[in-house]
Amino acid sequence: MISWRALSGHLVALGVASAVALIVWTRKDPEATTQKGNVEVWGGSADAVEKIVFEAENRSVRLERRKDSHGLWYVGNVDKTIEVKPPSPHGDAGAGDAADPSAGDAGPPAEKKRETTTFVSVEQGKKLAESLAPLLAVRRLGKLDDARAAEFGFDKPEGTLKVTVSGRERTLTFGGATPGGGDRYVKVDGGEMFAIGGSVAQSVLFAESRLVERNLHGYEADELKSAKIERGTLSREVVRVEDKKDGWADAATPMSLDETAGNWMSKLDRLRIVTFVESPSGLGPDSSIVKVELFGKGGRKLGFLELYKVPGEGGKPKFLVKTEHTRWHAEVIASVAEQVEQDLGSVVKAN
Repeated sequence: MISWRALSGHLVALGVASAVALIVWTRKDPEATTQKGNVEVWGGSADAVEKIVFEAENRSVRLERRKDSHGLWYVGNVDKTIEVKPPSPHGDAGAGDAADPSAGDAGPPAEKKRETTTFVSVEQGKKLAESLAPLLAVRRLGKLDDARAAEFGFDKPEGTLKVTVSGRERTLTFGGATPGGGDRYVKVDGGEMFAIGGSVAQSVLFAESRLVERNLHGYEADELKSAKIERGTLSREVVRVEDKKDGWADAATPMSLDETAGNWMSKLDRLRIVTFVESPSGLGPDSSIVKVELFGKGGRKLGFLELYKVPGEGGKPKFLVKTEHTRWHAEVIASVAEQVEQDLGSVVKAN
């Protein structure tokens, strides 16, 4: 015989299950015909993406396509508003008083300042273009009822993305993140809503860090087989020693390992981009430190690297690099560039 206590437990469990089922049943997507999988929002190809523009309340991002003998690359621009807190008129004492509620005035309010960053994007720009043409969604959700705009983040849209593909402009409005935060709700002209991967939104929301090119070259490290190093009127050719990691030798004695040349080439490879400089000031005939021509198998030209030193702020020098991949001059980390400059004399010597 079933006790009343056991029966009541079953009834409670049944009630909870029914309530959950009712919630799931009644919470529908905007249309009953939700489509899942790789759903095409619009077509096109990455090569046909001419321009990408993102507009939000405190930032605008612009990426424009360029093409040269080395392939596609992009000029990026980020214009954003940041808050800058002015220094306290009380100096350090003011900072201490700010922690004391009885001190009164905590200092002037933060000021809004417009900040612009211009840069070159190659690999990350290509990836963004590939994700936008064709644009594939993980779900097609149909047209959104205005009464449900807040539910999907469209009461306060995060921004608008405009993509020009083969001369035709396409528009996406960014809503909120999907449950779990991995994907993003977007809406196209006409009101149809989709869920797309979150990488597109992340790329434009953080363009100044995600889209900026960081690599000096577009080829793989093991493709480089030889180099011609030019220091003023002096030059030297070196070749890679294949069975030695980071091993280099003089071209005249290719089997004789030259550790000095190898160490210098490794330091050259450690140069890292800080920021791009479209039109550098102070660049003159005496600014050049070294020029390196880079070759692959069979003497095929892979690219080049030019290193310069120009006056910087506070009397400190600033180092600029330009390669076939960067297209523009770019400032590099000074400490590594200084090592390249200091050791150059022991690699390319005067006769």
